[in-house]
Amino acid sequence: MMRRRGLTLAEMMITVVIVAMIGAALTRLYVAQARSYDLQTQLRLARFVSRTGINAAISDLRMVEATGGVVSATNTSVTVRVPYAMGIVCANTAALTTIALLPVDSVAYATAGFTGYAWRDSLGAYHYVETGTTLTAGTASLCTTAHVTVLSGGLVVAIAPALPSTLPAITAVGTPVFLTQRLTYSFAPSVTLPGRTALWRTVIGTGETDELVAPFAPTAEFKFFIVGSDSAQTAVPSPLTTMRGIELVFNAQSERTPQGQPAVMTAQITTGVFFNNLLK
Repeated sequence: MMRRRGLTLAEMMITVVIVAMIGAALTRLYVAQARSYDLQTQLRLARFVSRTGINAAISDLRMVEATGGVVSATNTSVTVRVPYAMGIVCANTAALTTIALLPVDSVAYATAGFTGYAWRDSLGAYHYVETGTTLTAGTASLCTTAHVTVLSGGLVVAIAPALPSTLPAITAVGTPVFLTQRLTYSFAPSVTLPGRTALWRTVIGTGETDELVAPFAPTAEFKFFIVGSDSAQTAVPSPLTTMRGIELVFNAQSERTPQGQPAVMTAQITTGVFFNNLLK
């Protein structure tokens, strides 16, 4: 009968040391991979914050009219007149102006906060009317009489005060008009993430204020493009009518600090949005 030789104490100790070294190496590898994944995840979330803010702001800002669309501006807040429906005049009296609106998105129209309107004269200049303005349902037959076709999905509305009575009826009919709402985009303290900064959107006409996305870095701001310059400036233009676009410096942050990192991640994303309704 053959005897099997077992492991000596020295062999067992060597085996334990080797296994421990392999385990430690695998643990370090796992920790490194986990930290790398967490780092990329937090950076991706920071980029998501920037992109979400940019997409929301661009959809409104690119519709701003260049010569009077900006109401006020600072590096952390801009208030603009944004068109949400456009049409042409069917009839104009001393009391009301009847307008045939082009087809509009029903949700966008219903949620807009009407604050006034703008009409364009024969020279292409826009005139804003906001004091004491009202918006009511219009009489479609007035458009029929003026040979103005109301397209499917369009609306007929009446606005007051009316266009100037000095405009001859033949000139008033067919005048382009758009309904406007005042919107404010601003960087302000976040409610969702206390102690951090969020991008807010306020509809002045309804008072509705929404925290769009957070968090943003302290360096997030608005800059301004003016006539005759192809680079954005930090100083607010004076007068505001020289502004032709806004640079969105939407530097966002991750919600938390990634494992093994000293601070939260920052995604530095900048884009320019130029006003669409320029005088041609």
